[in-house]
Amino acid sequence: MSVEETIANGGAGGEGGAGAGAGGAGGAGGAENKGGEGGQGAGAGAGGGADDKGAGGEKKPDEQQKGPWGDDWREKLASGDEKKLKALGRFASPEALYQAQEEAARKISEGLKPKAKPGDKATDDDWKAYRQEMGIPEAVDDYVKAIPMPDGRQIGDDDKPVLAFFSEKALAKGVDPASMGVLVDAYYAMQEEQVANVEKADADFRREGMAALKQEFGGDYDTNIAAMRPYFDSVNEGLFGNLFGGRMADGSKIGDHPDIVRFFVNKAVAENPLATIVPAGGSGAKGIDDEIKTLETRMGADRDAWFKDDKAQKRLQALYDARDRIAARK
Repeated sequence: MSVEETIANGGAGGEGGAGAGAGGAGGAGGAENKGGEGGQGAGAGAGGGADDKGAGGEKKPDEQQKGPWGDDWREKLASGDEKKLKALGRFASPEALYQAQEEAARKISEGLKPKAKPGDKATDDDWKAYRQEMGIPEAVDDYVKAIPMPDGRQIGDDDKPVLAFFSEKALAKGVDPASMGVLVDAYYAMQEEQVANVEKADADFRREGMAALKQEFGGDYDTNIAAMRPYFDSVNEGLFGNLFGGRMADGSKIGDHPDIVRFFVNKAVAENPLATIVPAGGSGAKGIDDEIKTLETRMGADRDAWFKDDKAQKRLQALYDARDRIAARK
């Protein structure tokens, strides 16, 4: 019932009271005039006041139950959905529904908040309780096994001691295995990128170095490179691989550096003039002299054919150079 209705009904009750007053006046006037009419006025006035009080005073029970939302608020919210209507039946009023939703939101919000790690003054028992609640293993080996690795990535045997070392530190700080897995994956991704960059740089450096040496050595490139190996093997058979497989201070490979290769080729040839000469027959100085005589015979027998044979000419010149170097060392 609205305020206007309440006021209106209260006003009607007032009018009934006025009627009672009028009836009383009529009753008093009955002594002189018509008392019966005064009595009727009093009865009518009293009756009217009683009826108006019932209509404008206390609310009826069915009006109290409806409330400001009406008694069909569940049906309106459900919009024909029987499951929703059944769920809404658990709430006595829209206010109760709203309070339940606020409570559910509060619990969800608290559940999403990460549990705070123990502080600086925490005891071993505090940390143990925290790890148990967060599902963090106590032992380092179990912790390492619990670290999830995405994309089927496997932890190499060489990396396991390193991972165990950092896992022990992470375990002490309450880092869960899932978070550690993110860090380990990032570490491997960084390593793979670095390896790819180094491999590309090595390939570029080797290609550029070989091009420079081939241009310098010409047709003697292969024999010059082959001459280095015996020079190193005379000292130690493993020296060549260990040295040339290493890296310089700038990160470039020693075996691909043109200055290094050039240096050791010159050293090898100076140490052994025969290093770049492979005699057709025999060995040593006698083998060189024999091959020189054979080539000189060809040159004298058919000079036209000889001057067309560039390979034979270069071979004879190399033999001459080797013979001179041997003679210079005596």
